[in-house]
Amino acid sequence: MDVPCCDSQSNLRHNMKLFFDTMRLWWDRRGRPEACDIEMNSREVECRPPAKTIEEFRAGYPRFCAYVAANPDFLICRRFLRLRSRLLCLKQDKLSQLEEQLDNLDHNETSPLFLGMSRCDRNTARTSLLSQVSVLLDDYDSFLEKTHQILNYSRALPRDVSSLRNWMMNGSLSRDERRYLDQQQDLVNLGSSSDAARKNVENWVEDLLVDNWEGFRSTPGHEASTDPSVYLYSGSLIRRITDVLMLSLIALLLLFPVIICVLITSTWARIAVITLATLIYLSILSRLTKAKMIELVLAGATFATILNVFVTGMNNN
Repeated sequence: MDVPCCDSQSNLRHNMKLFFDTMRLWWDRRGRPEACDIEMNSREVECRPPAKTIEEFRAGYPRFCAYVAANPDFLICRRFLRLRSRLLCLKQDKLSQLEEQLDNLDHNETSPLFLGMSRCDRNTARTSLLSQVSVLLDDYDSFLEKTHQILNYSRALPRDVSSLRNWMMNGSLSRDERRYLDQQQDLVNLGSSSDAARKNVENWVEDLLVDNWEGFRSTPGHEASTDPSVYLYSGSLIRRITDVLMLSLIALLLLFPVIICVLITSTWARIAVITLATLIYLSILSRLTKAKMIELVLAGATFATILNVFVTGMNNN
């Protein structure tokens, strides 16, 4: 008796072909700036117009803002710490003067009842002074809080400031209006990453690719600008290389001292390996991250304890 398998094989080939076609379209879509929306049911492809490049904006602030928006690391502004300090001192001094006036009013008050019962206080000068103090103190507190927030912003990296200054040399902005970049110590980066270690490694990988790979500029992800001297990469290659490097570094820091301790038999040599590995671990941690001192102490203690437990177990065996 014959088994009707032709239809099932045909359906299988059709489904496999449909699957591979879909995967090919999805892969092509990742590398094209004019990404297409694929509707699987109707089989219709709607192509979106490509995004405008930086050079398509008019010279001046339109093109400058397009360049800054293409990379959050270029959101660099001044804190104006000198002006803030000046205003803070003036507001503080004004409140100090009002405080002295209030003390004088209290000292010269002829009716003790007014000082002990605010509901019966008929000294209009004191009432008016306290109202003025309330308004100025609210403004002073608000200014203190905003200044504290400004001080918590990350400083702009010299690498990003240099990139922004080099791009400005094309004459998009006047010399006076790009002079704010000369205040290096006063600049903050509003778009800086919270993961400082990852950001440092990504910058190093990007510089390495730009300096040593001539075809890097032509890879997908550089569609924001048509200028061959401008590198604004938005692809995933740098992120993936960074992941591999950081994971390899973490594995090396954790496993290399263990391997060395296995190969040697002297207890003092193992102690020296643990000490050296802990110092290297803390040095890399402090260099790549913004860890506080107490965090470094805890990280070093944990790392050294784990190695000590391992070595102690080896000695017992």
